[in-house]
Amino acid sequence: MAEEQWIEIIPHGPYRVHGNVPLSEMAPVHTFNGEPVAWHTLREIATPPGTYDLCRCGKTSTRPFCDLTHEKQHFDGRETASRLPFREQAESWEREGEVLSDVQDLCFSAGFCGTRTRNIWDMFAESNDPAERDLMREMVFRCPSGRIVLSDHEGFSKESPLPPSIAVLPGGPIWVRGGITIIGTDGTPWEPRNRVTVCRCGRSRNKPFCDGTHMRIHFDER
Repeated sequence: MAEEQWIEIIPHGPYRVHGNVPLSEMAPVHTFNGEPVAWHTLREIATPPGTYDLCRCGKTSTRPFCDLTHEKQHFDGRETASRLPFREQAESWEREGEVLSDVQDLCFSAGFCGTRTRNIWDMFAESNDPAERDLMREMVFRCPSGRIVLSDHEGFSKESPLPPSIAVLPGGPIWVRGGITIIGTDGTPWEPRNRVTVCRCGRSRNKPFCDGTHMRIHFDER
């Protein structure tokens, strides 16, 4: 957990980021078949020292930063996501000392969980090939939303902690990494996690988390 870095959700307003959290823009790397296989950094984004505000309503003219447009648009920023810990929400499967856990409400269809011919659920359940299982693990760890998690049978995550950082995904959500605490408007924190994505189009039905609505509404971030 990033003890001195946190995100404060302002009522019907922006995400207020505390603690000099580095900000960048990142995008997936695709194969010739259009399958995402890795991430690359498009640019580092300069931020004010200490604290900065990221747009949550989707209407700012200074993306990714807030310009107070939410005050004119009467943005409804009410948080609707479950407060239950991930493990209590998840559907889980266990095999050979590994547990695959899945909370589908966090998905925004980034595509890292499968290819045209296979997906991580089948690979987890069916493959005994060490190379195939290593590939399955890497696919899980690339998922930005944290929908899917691999742990041991005692509940300890099998992925390495990410450095605390925030990345804006083109046309999509904000990717929060490295256990940065997100504190709701009522002062209650969500469970810190290694990777989550939060909405920035303003239309998610699972606020503050992204639910893929930006894809359905063709969110234009320009």
